Amino acid sequence: MSKKYDAVCIGFIVQDIIVTDIPKDALSKDTSVAKEAMITSGGDAGNEAVTLAHLGSRTAPLVKIGRDAIGNSIYAGLEHEPVDLSLIIRDDKAEMMMAIVVIQPDGERSFLVKRGNRHYQLLPEEIPEEALQEARAVTVGSLFCLPGLDGAPIAGILKRARSYGAITLCDMSHDLDRIGPEAQLPVYPHVDYMVPSLEEALYVTGETDPDKIADYFLSHGAGNVVLKLGAEGCFFKNHEKRFFTDPYVVTAIDTTGCGDNFLGGFTHALLKGWPVEKCTEFACAVGAINATGLGAHHTVKSERQVLSFMEKTPRRHIER
Repeated sequence: MSKKYDAVCIGFIVQDIIVTDIPKDALSKDTSVAKEAMITSGGDAGNEAVTLAHLGSRTAPLVKIGRDAIGNSIYAGLEHEPVDLSLIIRDDKAEMMMAIVVIQPDGERSFLVKRGNRHYQLLPEEIPEEALQEARAVTVGSLFCLPGLDGAPIAGILKRARSYGAITLCDMSHDLDRIGPEAQLPVYPHVDYMVPSLEEALYVTGETDPDKIADYFLSHGAGNVVLKLGAEGCFFKNHEKRFFTDPYVVTAIDTTGCGDNFLGGFTHALLKGWPVEKCTEFACAVGAINATGLGAHHTVKSERQVLSFMEKTPRRHIER
């Protein structure tokens, strides 16, 4: 039976103000001049949803957006994207999260964050059952950044999603509220694909070795682990196989949102029914393409673009 959505992306969305070519010591100077600037939306769930939609998946972000100036700006931007806006919750009391994204000359970035208020947080009772019933995949972006859902509540949501036949995927963020590395233990048994970055996984597991990191999540119930290694590609492991995927060679302009694009690309490929090896290659390509442009979800345009990039772009072989 066909479902309304290929993917429902649960999590948060923010306003990003991006400035580029800012030196590392900018905060110690009176003035630094940016080469470029952009005001756009960001946040894991928003980035994943837009990327999936650009790739051709029928996608709905399930996020909360206020009606303040920032919220209205975010919503207006999404109206120009090919996403289904019907699951977005508009809340008059919500004060939106905002991030100033400072891009250094080498393409790496730092965030200066103004957090949203408590009304900005999604709550379990605000997740419509129909959204879970009508999704082929449910992504959560991101664990440790969802105060109203982290831990047992999101575990229950994912459990229900799987009962309706959805594939579940989760990434992580920094533990801003210091809820502790074991806070998500109830979640992992209900996650088909755990997709953290190396830095995030180190915080949770205390390990730096990809095999040991993957074993931690697998031993706590996750079905598969896809470890994002940034400029070194990714590592996949489940109870049957393990492999590394080498990265594509690009010149990075802005790495903001590359991990979210990776998850969007991986989810899209998974829903196409491709072998997991091709899914990780496609995801690495999506993340690499995103790094070649400004903003967290503006450079990836289509599945065809990504497949063409994969044919034409060399990969850097890494001895593991």
